[in-house]
Amino acid sequence: MFIIYQTIIELKTQFERISNKGWIESINKGKGSIGNTFEKELGLNRNDFEIPDFNGIEIKTKKNHTKYNNPHISLFNATFDGKYLFEIKRLQETYGWPDRKLKESKVLYTSLYGKRLISVGMNWKMKLEVNYQEEKVFLLIYDKNKKLIEKECYWSFELLEEKLLRKLKYLAVINADNKFIKNKEYFYYKSMTIYTLKNFNKFLELLDKGYIRVNIKVGTYHSGKKLGKIYDHGTSFEIKQIYLEKLFDKI
Repeated sequence: MFIIYQTIIELKTQFERISNKGWIESINKGKGSIGNTFEKELGLNRNDFEIPDFNGIEIKTKKNHTKYNNPHISLFNATFDGKYLFEIKRLQETYGWPDRKLKESKVLYTSLYGKRLISVGMNWKMKLEVNYQEEKVFLLIYDKNKKLIEKECYWSFELLEEKLLRKLKYLAVINADNKFIKNKEYFYYKSMTIYTLKNFNKFLELLDKGYIRVNIKVGTYHSGKKLGKIYDHGTSFEIKQIYLEKLFDKI
């Protein structure tokens, strides 16, 4: 515990240093530029592994902008379990719809919630079921008449707990302003809030009640050697920033 609080103090010191620099030019373009730029200022290499960014603390950066007033924060990615080896590809092929550019390829984009049926494409409805008896979170799939037709894909509680505790025992959320000058984006890292995770049971409760969603993003490659092949952007568990204190306590 003493070590993590030393790390928190170090992160706060580093944040104040970066914030005091004022406007910082983005190191790249795109959705991840705000986080990549902050991590570079921290002296971190890009982290694509499922471990916290800063010595046990996961860092999330968000823009203070009307378009981002109510953003979702990605907690972690987790692929489906099930009897098939490539469940997400099967779901894409079975329940997806034609890509706008490559009609012969299918895509599947949807956000799923507990206790709330979501229309997926023209013919299907889906929702999540937190099953405490089987210790699994199931994907339930219905036809357009709301008849259950499939309950095969799931995540085990064991898998979800392991991912949550490994990456998100401690979380730092950094809010930043942004602006453009001569087509270049700049960030001012304005504030930081540090949280500690409540527990896994709270995570399951929020997933069941719909505060946490599962976002599926399966597209297709439009060019190159992988033209027409599946492009899985990841299946992510996400929560709105305004609900963070339901899952975490402020430090």
